[in-house]
Amino acid sequence: MKRISLLFVCLSLLFCFQHECAWAETVKIGVLNMKRLQQNSAKFQKIREELKGKFNALQNKLDAERAQISKIEEELQKQSMMLSLDAKEGKEMELGKKTRHYKYMYEEVTQEMKNAEYEATRKVGKEIEKIVEKIAQAEGYTIIMEEGTMGMIYYNNAIDITDRVTKAYDTSN
Repeated sequence: MKRISLLFVCLSLLFCFQHECAWAETVKIGVLNMKRLQQNSAKFQKIREELKGKFNALQNKLDAERAQISKIEEELQKQSMMLSLDAKEGKEMELGKKTRHYKYMYEEVTQEMKNAEYEATRKVGKEIEKIVEKIAQAEGYTIIMEEGTMGMIYYNNAIDITDRVTKAYDTSN
Protein backbone atom coordinates (compact mmCIF):
# COMPACT_ATOMS: atom_id res chain seq x y z
CA MET A 1 0.00 0.00 0.00
CA LYS A 2 2.85 2.36 0.84
CA ARG A 3 4.40 1.74 -2.55
CA ILE A 4 1.19 2.54 -4.39
CA SER A 5 0.75 5.75 -2.37
CA LEU A 6 4.35 6.80 -3.06
CA LEU A 7 3.91 6.02 -6.77
CA PHE A 8 0.68 8.03 -6.84
CA VAL A 9 2.35 11.05 -5.15
CA CYS A 10 5.32 10.91 -7.55
CA LEU A 11 3.07 10.71 -10.61
CA SER A 12 0.94 13.58 -9.31
CA LEU A 13 4.00 15.77 -8.81
CA LEU A 14 5.30 14.87 -12.26
CA PHE A 15 2.02 15.86 -13.90
CA CYS A 16 1.89 19.09 -11.90
CA PHE A 17 5.38 20.12 -13.08
CA GLN A 18 4.50 19.29 -16.68
CA HIS A 19 1.36 21.40 -16.36
CA GLU A 20 3.50 24.36 -15.21
CA CYS A 21 5.80 23.95 -18.25
CA ALA A 22 2.87 23.85 -20.64
CA TRP A 23 1.69 27.28 -19.51
CA ALA A 24 5.16 28.82 -19.37
CA GLU A 25 5.97 31.68 -21.73
CA THR A 26 8.31 30.96 -24.62
CA VAL A 27 11.81 32.33 -24.29
CA LYS A 28 13.35 34.19 -27.20
CA ILE A 29 17.10 34.76 -27.04
CA GLY A 30 19.29 36.96 -29.22
CA VAL A 31 23.04 37.42 -29.51
CA LEU A 32 24.91 40.59 -30.48
CA ASN A 33 28.48 40.48 -31.81
CA MET A 34 29.95 43.90 -30.92
CA LYS A 35 33.21 43.33 -32.80
CA ARG A 36 31.35 42.63 -36.03
CA LEU A 37 29.05 45.58 -35.41
CA GLN A 38 32.08 47.85 -35.02
CA GLN A 39 33.68 46.50 -38.19
CA ASN A 40 30.53 46.74 -40.33
CA SER A 41 28.95 49.94 -39.02
CA ALA A 42 29.56 52.99 -41.19
CA LYS A 43 28.61 55.29 -38.29
CA PHE A 44 31.10 53.58 -35.97
CA GLN A 45 33.84 53.82 -38.61
CA LYS A 46 33.15 57.55 -38.92
CA ILE A 47 33.58 57.97 -35.15
CA ARG A 48 36.79 55.91 -35.29
CA GLU A 49 38.15 58.14 -38.10
CA GLU A 50 37.33 61.29 -36.12
CA LEU A 51 39.23 59.91 -33.14
CA LYS A 52 42.12 58.92 -35.38
CA GLY A 53 42.23 62.45 -36.86
CA LYS A 54 42.27 63.98 -33.40
CA PHE A 55 45.01 61.58 -32.32
CA ASN A 56 47.10 62.40 -35.42
CA ALA A 57 46.79 66.15 -34.76
CA LEU A 58 47.95 65.68 -31.18
CA GLN A 59 50.72 63.34 -32.30
CA ASN A 60 51.96 65.96 -34.80
CA LYS A 61 52.09 68.47 -31.97
CA LEU A 62 54.19 66.05 -29.90
CA ASP A 63 56.45 65.29 -32.88
CA ALA A 64 57.11 69.02 -33.41
CA GLU A 65 58.06 69.40 -29.75
CA ARG A 66 60.32 66.33 -29.95
CA ALA A 67 61.99 67.76 -33.07
CA GLN A 68 62.79 70.97 -31.18
CA ILE A 69 64.35 68.94 -28.36
CA SER A 70 66.44 66.96 -30.87
CA LYS A 71 67.58 70.20 -32.51
CA ILE A 72 68.71 71.66 -29.18
CA GLU A 73 70.49 68.39 -28.28
CA GLU A 74 72.26 68.40 -31.64
CA GLU A 75 73.31 72.04 -31.29
CA LEU A 76 74.58 71.42 -27.79
CA GLN A 77 76.56 68.41 -28.94
CA LYS A 78 78.10 70.20 -31.93
CA GLN A 79 78.89 73.44 -30.13
CA SER A 80 79.81 72.11 -26.68
CA MET A 81 83.52 72.76 -27.18
CA MET A 82 83.05 76.25 -28.61
CA LEU A 83 80.44 77.54 -26.13
CA SER A 84 81.37 79.32 -22.97
CA LEU A 85 80.41 77.73 -19.69
CA ASP A 86 77.47 80.14 -19.25
CA ALA A 87 76.21 79.58 -22.81
CA LYS A 88 76.54 75.82 -22.41
CA GLU A 89 74.68 75.95 -19.10
CA GLY A 90 71.96 78.06 -20.73
CA LYS A 91 71.51 75.52 -23.53
CA GLU A 92 71.34 72.66 -21.02
CA MET A 93 68.71 74.54 -19.01
CA GLU A 94 66.72 75.19 -22.18
CA LEU A 95 67.00 71.50 -23.08
CA GLY A 96 65.81 70.46 -19.60
CA LYS A 97 62.91 72.90 -19.77
CA LYS A 98 61.87 71.63 -23.22
CA THR A 99 62.20 68.00 -22.09
CA ARG A 100 59.98 68.61 -19.04
CA HIS A 101 57.48 70.42 -21.22
CA TYR A 102 57.48 67.52 -23.68
CA LYS A 103 56.86 65.00 -20.87
CA TYR A 104 54.02 67.16 -19.58
CA MET A 105 52.53 67.45 -23.07
CA TYR A 106 52.89 63.71 -23.63
CA GLU A 107 51.00 62.90 -20.43
CA GLU A 108 48.36 65.49 -21.24
CA VAL A 109 47.87 64.18 -24.79
CA THR A 110 47.71 60.59 -23.55
CA GLN A 111 45.06 61.48 -20.98
CA GLU A 112 43.12 63.55 -23.50
CA MET A 113 43.05 60.62 -25.94
CA LYS A 114 41.96 58.19 -23.22
CA ASN A 115 39.17 60.56 -22.24
CA ALA A 116 38.05 61.04 -25.86
CA GLU A 117 38.07 57.29 -26.48
CA TYR A 118 36.18 56.60 -23.24
CA GLU A 119 33.58 59.25 -24.03
CA ALA A 120 33.07 57.95 -27.58
CA THR A 121 32.78 54.37 -26.32
CA ARG A 122 30.29 55.38 -23.65
CA LYS A 123 28.19 57.36 -26.13
CA VAL A 124 28.16 54.56 -28.72
CA GLY A 125 27.39 51.99 -26.01
CA LYS A 126 24.36 53.96 -24.80
CA GLU A 127 23.07 54.40 -28.36
CA ILE A 128 23.44 50.71 -29.14
CA GLU A 129 21.83 49.78 -25.83
CA LYS A 130 18.76 51.86 -26.72
CA ILE A 131 18.57 50.30 -30.18
CA VAL A 132 18.88 46.77 -28.77
CA GLU A 133 16.17 47.56 -26.23
CA LYS A 134 13.82 48.78 -28.98
CA ILE A 135 14.46 45.68 -31.09
CA ALA A 136 13.96 43.42 -28.05
CA GLN A 137 10.64 45.01 -27.19
CA ALA A 138 9.40 45.11 -30.79
CA GLU A 139 10.32 41.50 -31.55
CA GLY A 140 9.59 39.98 -28.13
CA TYR A 141 13.07 38.97 -27.03
CA THR A 142 13.39 37.73 -23.47
CA ILE A 143 17.16 38.20 -23.34
CA ILE A 144 19.86 39.54 -25.66
CA MET A 145 23.45 38.71 -24.80
CA GLU A 146 26.73 40.02 -26.15
CA GLU A 147 28.90 37.42 -27.85
CA GLY A 148 32.00 36.65 -25.83
CA THR A 149 30.38 37.25 -22.47
CA MET A 150 31.21 34.96 -19.59
CA GLY A 151 29.43 31.64 -19.82
CA MET A 152 28.52 31.82 -23.51
CA ILE A 153 30.24 28.94 -25.23
CA TYR A 154 28.06 28.31 -28.26
CA TYR A 155 25.06 29.77 -30.01
CA ASN A 156 23.25 29.11 -33.25
CA ASN A 157 23.67 31.88 -35.84
CA ALA A 158 19.90 31.97 -36.23
CA ILE A 159 19.66 34.01 -33.02
CA ASP A 160 22.36 36.51 -34.07
CA ILE A 161 20.82 39.99 -34.37
CA THR A 162 24.06 41.88 -35.10
CA ASP A 163 23.13 42.83 -38.67
CA ARG A 164 19.75 44.25 -37.63
CA VAL A 165 21.35 46.26 -34.81
CA THR A 166 24.10 47.52 -37.14
CA LYS A 167 21.52 48.65 -39.71
CA ALA A 168 19.41 50.35 -37.04
CA TYR A 169 22.48 52.04 -35.52
CA ASP A 170 23.68 53.36 -38.88
CA THR A 171 20.25 54.81 -39.69
CA SER A 172 19.83 56.45 -36.25
CA ASN A 173 20.70 60.10 -35.71
